[in-house]
Amino acid sequence: MKPIMRVVLTAIVLGGWMAHTAEARNEHCAGGIQYVVGGLKDKDKGNTDDYLRQMNKAVSQLEQCAKEAPDDYEALAYLGWAYAELDSGAQAGKYFDLAIKGLETKGDKKKIDQWTGNRNSYWVRALNDGITNMKAAQEAYQDYCKTPDNDADKTLQAEAGKRYAVAEASMLRAAALRPGEATTMRNLGSLYVFTCRYQQAMQVFEEGLKASPGDTNLTAGLRAARESYAGYLVDQKKYDEAQKFYEDLAKVDPKDANTQLSLADLHFKRAQSLEGDARKPEFKLAGDHYAQAATLRGTDADLSFNAALAYQNANEWDKASQSWKRTVELRPEDTDALSSLGSCLVELKRCDEAIAAVNKAVNLKPQNKNLHRQLGAIYTKCGNNQKATESLMLYLAMQNGQPDPDAGAAAKAAPAGSAAAKTAASEGTPDQVIKWVADNQKYETWFYWNKKVAYTFSAGTQVSKSDWGNVGKSTAPAPGKKS
Repeated sequence: MKPIMRVVLTAIVLGGWMAHTAEARNEHCAGGIQYVVGGLKDKDKGNTDDYLRQMNKAVSQLEQCAKEAPDDYEALAYLGWAYAELDSGAQAGKYFDLAIKGLETKGDKKKIDQWTGNRNSYWVRALNDGITNMKAAQEAYQDYCKTPDNDADKTLQAEAGKRYAVAEASMLRAAALRPGEATTMRNLGSLYVFTCRYQQAMQVFEEGLKASPGDTNLTAGLRAARESYAGYLVDQKKYDEAQKFYEDLAKVDPKDANTQLSLADLHFKRAQSLEGDARKPEFKLAGDHYAQAATLRGTDADLSFNAALAYQNANEWDKASQSWKRTVELRPEDTDALSSLGSCLVELKRCDEAIAAVNKAVNLKPQNKNLHRQLGAIYTKCGNNQKATESLMLYLAMQNGQPDPDAGAAAKAAPAGSAAAKTAASEGTPDQVIKWVADNQKYETWFYWNKKVAYTFSAGTQVSKSDWGNVGKSTAPAPGKKS
């Protein structure tokens, strides 16, 4: 969101022509114009009281002029000028607009340019004043919507609030001078977002888009306001209201991945607020929306990851496995996804696929003890007790033991002629030796990480060889088959 845009425009100086009055002009029109001219002269001299007095008289005279001579467009422009000097943006905008449109009907390009420039000079001044104060407010207290943590922050937030109020007044004046102008609407809408007035922000951005259809900044601003508002509803645990809001957005643009993602987050948070089986339907809905967002953003692995996690929490094992597979396709070395894929596949009794997934994770991160434990548990479920023992021995070594500071010295200390000594002779010095104890028995596990193999010894005798480089097979019957 790029809200703050300073506008640069050189004000057109109205010189000798400003005192011009048409022949046989209505007396209120002529008099009002003279009051404007006189008031500006007083302003230049610093005579503030006289300046204000003359401007108010100008308004009185020119309002009467507008009733009696509505086609004196130049006089209407002077009325807009007088109101602009008195900071009455709505009335200034009204009469500038009437005057410029009227002059357009006469084709008086020179006067059109002069009065358009004059109006725009006031617009620029008001908008830039608003932008300056909005930036000052943000610098005083960056996240205005955040509850202050202490008295000092309360003071800063209050100061920011004052600045925002000044900024809003200036931007509203700018918006009145040029209704619907895109730059003004972007900044005013952003101010409302910054001050947590999301519904007002949406209204402003929508109004701006009516005047400037397709404006990318207004479109982005509207989206940010909608997301912020719905996020606020979720934070307040107003889930039903937030859900309806998002669903309405989804009907307007069903291919908007952001809306699907927001709906997914909503259902996930709602599920977390529930207990027991009541969580599952919400997790499933979260998975459905994450999956839809993932389809719309085909290369975003985070979305398929979130879909899989939601489905897994809902015990939707098949859907979860599909999303985990998609995640692994996009991120082949994501061991968390591979591990979770294995968990879902084993629930579906697709043992060989489950073993392959977790074994791949083990090969990517062989020093992760929990992956070895998971692989051992899957082998156990799938009936391969030998491979289960291999994996679980490695887990126990890493869980219960400590690495020897000198693996080479530990290997050389193996009893002569023992299985451990023969292993050192054939395999070389191990990369790591972990010494550990279980059931009052001492063990040593020698890890050859690059070779993807480890040996466990007790008093030099080999207890187990763990070869995670070779994938074991399931010995359990396949789904639907009898043993």
